[in-house]
Amino acid sequence: MPRYLYIIFSIMLAIYLALAFVVTAGESDSELCRAMTISIEGADEARQFVSAEELSHELDDLPTRAKGLSMANINTHQLRQKLLAMDKIEDVSVLRYTDGSIHIYAQPIVPVARVFDGKESYYINRIGKRVKASSRYRRNVPVITGSFPASDTTLRVTDLLPLIDRIYSDSLWAGYISMIEVKSPNDIILVPAIREHVINIGSIGNLDDKLDRVLTFYTNVLPHQGWNKYDTISVKWKGQIVATKRHRAVSRMSAAQYDDDESIAISSMLAGDSVAPGRILPGQKAHSERPIPKKQI
Repeated sequence: MPRYLYIIFSIMLAIYLALAFVVTAGESDSELCRAMTISIEGADEARQFVSAEELSHELDDLPTRAKGLSMANINTHQLRQKLLAMDKIEDVSVLRYTDGSIHIYAQPIVPVARVFDGKESYYINRIGKRVKASSRYRRNVPVITGSFPASDTTLRVTDLLPLIDRIYSDSLWAGYISMIEVKSPNDIILVPAIREHVINIGSIGNLDDKLDRVLTFYTNVLPHQGWNKYDTISVKWKGQIVATKRHRAVSRMSAAQYDDDESIAISSMLAGDSVAPGRILPGQKAHSERPIPKKQI
């Protein structure tokens, strides 16, 4: 086919499709709505966050009175945006079918963590959307405690998602870590389920290296020293492991107070390049840390 014929054919096809779309849209708008239904998608545990009745109420009960309304008076885009604004909704599709019906498919929020922020408790999804925790539903997801004011962008709760993914995608760590406690961007604490000590990983960087050092400590030190000897294990400094002794036996009722001089450096096990055993940086003494109180939920 000559090139000019191909170009003419393409232009005619584009014009035809545009006219067909206009005509079809006009015919659709002139029709009356025959039904509007709502479906809640996802697994059963996700559906407990929201019901079709709640969504209908959010739309001023439009689904129950939509039958007989002109399609021109039903803005599907606005319906979708209104439902997306709900904290319980992850995503929504509003589809108009050729039989004159409109169907709403709603995906409830998919929580990846539960956050205890002061007196407030809420679930978050991957983009940070929050839904207030309620006794009506409960999801078995990682727990995070800390302060995350909206005005503070230094460390947002969504910044912890790489840490959550790393820990809870590993069966070993997933069964061992019960909570993540954020003291500051450089003092992120992992709380083991056994609650005999806590792990300070510092910031969220170099996670694989830090967790490997903790495993090395568990393998080479704790079997000989005992699980109750240390209150805090810190891997926040590169190539170092610093363990803080506890003053007294483990008490689940109250947290003991400790002095800085009780810190014991275990860094001779994993000394970094140009760092002497028992030192954090060349020429400096090993820094000691105050212990982290156990968080009771």
